[in-house]
Amino acid sequence: MRALCLDFERRTVAEAVIPDPPPPGPGEALLHIREVGVCATDRELTRFRFGQPPPGESLLALGHEALAQVAACGPGVETLRPGSWVVPMIRRACPGPCPSCAQGRYDLCRTDGYLERGITRAHGYFTRQAVDPVHALIPVPPQLVNVAVLAEPLSVVEKAIDTGLRAHPLEPRSACVVGAGPVGLLAAFSLLTRGFQVQTVSLEPDDHSRVQLLRRAGVPYTRTAPTGRFDLVLEASGSRDAAHAALDCLAPCGVLVLIGAPNPGLAVPGIRMVVDNLTVTGIVNAARSHFDAAFSTLARIPRHWLDSMIERRPQAAWRESFASAAAVPKIVHPIEPA
Repeated sequence: MRALCLDFERRTVAEAVIPDPPPPGPGEALLHIREVGVCATDRELTRFRFGQPPPGESLLALGHEALAQVAACGPGVETLRPGSWVVPMIRRACPGPCPSCAQGRYDLCRTDGYLERGITRAHGYFTRQAVDPVHALIPVPPQLVNVAVLAEPLSVVEKAIDTGLRAHPLEPRSACVVGAGPVGLLAAFSLLTRGFQVQTVSLEPDDHSRVQLLRRAGVPYTRTAPTGRFDLVLEASGSRDAAHAALDCLAPCGVLVLIGAPNPGLAVPGIRMVVDNLTVTGIVNAARSHFDAAFSTLARIPRHWLDSMIERRPQAAWRESFASAAAVPKIVHPIEPA
């Protein structure tokens, strides 16, 4: 079947043929892929800055943010049926498995042996069909199907917020989000639904569509340094300078959670960390509980905010989507049936 692939031998991105998935085995489901979202990780992959094809292959099918329908179920599957809408998780257990993967926390894998669909040693979803274990599939509530492609990036946000709340020694009430990409917007919306006072800092001009969306949601926005100090800061831009600014705006006992990956690294102010009881931590990927939380949050966010985030483009328009970020936060490609 055809898929949008990285060719690691030719260092190109193109449509190519990969093997059809096998029939679903025990505990597995065959999926018809319906939509695939594009994010900054995909754009980095197309520049061959990281990523690995499956062992023994030179092609890697892209796409890790997906919405699918179950086409067929293997033996022993009772929780899903043909026609069920699902969002697949990205990461799969390392072969050990390590203690984290043995407990189902693939996002906390302690080795580098895990697989990530569309990223690391496993084909992604920018294709027609896939087979996945049922434990890696999150059922989609019918009323959220049209925005369910946002569940994967929102699951990362939910993990970041969960990590920050557990790390804070008191009851945080104020939050700053650094970055106004799709993850930054979803972070601001999720924090709003929790009753936080939220501010967003990013570089988009005031008339940018993302900034207008934040303002319609009632989120203060600034292009300069944050105004005030915050209990919880989520850094979602991946910028080292932005991460330093995020550190500077932490209130005493504050927690900074790095969602982006500043490179080169972040210099931590040791004395202030000690005197103000600060915490700096990072997260990657998400557990099933965070996907479940993502759907709960999607149900609470006003639908017109979510609809304003998504632009659907024809499958054949993938080159433009992977070339650069768009004004609309989330580009989604419906997958055309065979």
